Amino acid sequence: MSAVAHIKEYKTGKFYQDEFRGDISWNGYEHDVLLRNEGKDANGTLRFTDVAMATGADDIKDGRGMAIADFDNDGALDIVINNNPGDSGDASKARPSLLHNNIGAKRNWLAVELEGTRSNRDAVGATVMIEKGGEKQLRLVSAGSGFASQNTERLYFGLGDKTQVDVLTVRWPTGLLERFEKVGDKTIGARQLLRIKEGVGMVASGLPAKRIGVKK
Repeated sequence: MSAVAHIKEYKTGKFYQDEFRGDISWNGYEHDVLLRNEGKDANGTLRFTDVAMATGADDIKDGRGMAIADFDNDGALDIVINNNPGDSGDASKARPSLLHNNIGAKRNWLAVELEGTRSNRDAVGATVMIEKGGEKQLRLVSAGSGFASQNTERLYFGLGDKTQVDVLTVRWPTGLLERFEKVGDKTIGARQLLRIKEGVGMVASGLPAKRIGVKK
């Protein structure tokens, strides 16, 4: 039934009453899905597999927003989900769910933080591309990544078994294009955080100390 087609009844709240809803889901309290990228098939079409149940991520809470960040600073991206208790009266259903990634850090990664000078300080709108062996990955610094959610502004690149990248290119919102092949006199190695300041240069370091409160 379309609420738009029955707008007068919709405004009365009829469609939100238990008598009307019955066992209808209304897209709430359904098991979450977690899709694993299986790569391309023979036709070049990307394939995905739902691994939520296998990884314990098939929460039945009524999710209303998701953000991605490296909450424990181990190089692997974690997921936090905001939940809506609705009219259940159960406060426990409003608690956010943290899906802690204990596997991703086993493979190589590269993290990048940008700071604008002529551009906005948070570098919103900037893109970073890395290249290695003919392969490319692109990331965008954005503001507002989903409903009531904001992903980390630190950009992460999954490198798999690769231990370094050939080229890193930053396109700033001002139009400035910066290309890096080395950090100082060293190649751009994996498992490090690169901090890049617009028009100034790039420095490498480890990730900050692991944050308190995230238990493994």
